[in-house]
Amino acid sequence: MSTAIDTSASAAPALPLIDSAHRHRGWRGLRGYALAKVAMQILRPVEPSVRHGLPAPTIFPPDGGARRFGLMHYGIMIPDLPAPHHFMASAIILGSAGMRVFDTDFAAVPGDGPLQTATLVHGTAAAVDRHFTRYSIPRDTEWRADGSLLRLGKDLELSGRYPEFRLKSRRQGFAVDLSLTATGDVTWFAKGLFYEHIALVTRYRGTIEHEGAATEVSGLCTYEYARGTSPYLLYNRFLPKAAKLPWDVFSYQVIDLDADTQLLLAHVQVDGHPALTSAYLRIVGQCAHRLDADVHFRVLSAQAQPAVAPDGSEMRLAKTFAWRVCDRQGRNLFAIDATVDTPMLFGIGTGYVGGYRWEGERDGRPASGRGYIEYVDQRR
Repeated sequence: MSTAIDTSASAAPALPLIDSAHRHRGWRGLRGYALAKVAMQILRPVEPSVRHGLPAPTIFPPDGGARRFGLMHYGIMIPDLPAPHHFMASAIILGSAGMRVFDTDFAAVPGDGPLQTATLVHGTAAAVDRHFTRYSIPRDTEWRADGSLLRLGKDLELSGRYPEFRLKSRRQGFAVDLSLTATGDVTWFAKGLFYEHIALVTRYRGTIEHEGAATEVSGLCTYEYARGTSPYLLYNRFLPKAAKLPWDVFSYQVIDLDADTQLLLAHVQVDGHPALTSAYLRIVGQCAHRLDADVHFRVLSAQAQPAVAPDGSEMRLAKTFAWRVCDRQGRNLFAIDATVDTPMLFGIGTGYVGGYRWEGERDGRPASGRGYIEYVDQRR
């Protein structure tokens, strides 16, 4: 049976605002640089010049499909729903990675280890009650090895085979029923021996119900699957926080620029050192790759009060932030100036998901819209 977690609040210490251009100096900078290099060798982010097709067979197994995997992730993210929803997050994590940004040790059911723990963050700007739930994988989940079914308690069901999927969920006051159709356009964020992460450009259509009101929705979203190795494969007991891999900052964002065009943005820090800041342009039927560009991410202001996780830990979340994406000749491709304007929901690892409005430019022309944000800041 799933368990909803309640939250309570207190104050958090201030930290410097995140800036992808910032580098620590001295020993701290050298250590962060070295750890970031090692982390990227493990994660193996796909370079802009590399194109990969669909995996063969095109399945997304809940157990990873191989013994070297101890963390699996499914994500369906919509950045621009009608009010009052604005965004939708459906992010499932099966297992644990031994990383600061992802491990929710407190969510384990008594008697389970990290590899038997599953978490779900699922909600919108309006559907915030009981948005985070935890599960015992052996007792609360049902799945098929080919990934055609994944059921979390009575809360959520993800079914289907590529290219057709279905997302169904129901809890008190909130229900989702979406048909998902992959377009055939594929983005690989990472593809290596120890970690793989794929994102399918996907069209959705269906219904979101909230407090008795049904909203018909359709548009462009992203369907994602990741699998990675884990130190817990060696010993299925939670590592102390000081021993976890120091991946401590993560932000991932989705913007629909029009009915056929999507921009993905990512920033990763390891031990406080920027390890990856990247942008991915996805146009249905044309491209879905990482841009060969200089990408800068900067948080301009933090929210007035820290967010408080179910275990009482606090996190300072972004309120306003900016992205700049320029080609190698210095030409401005994208300028994004954003303001978070929805509740931030706990549960993407140890971080939060939400929505924002943005204004800026695309290829020198004015542009604006809405975005979806995942944000984790575990710096110490």
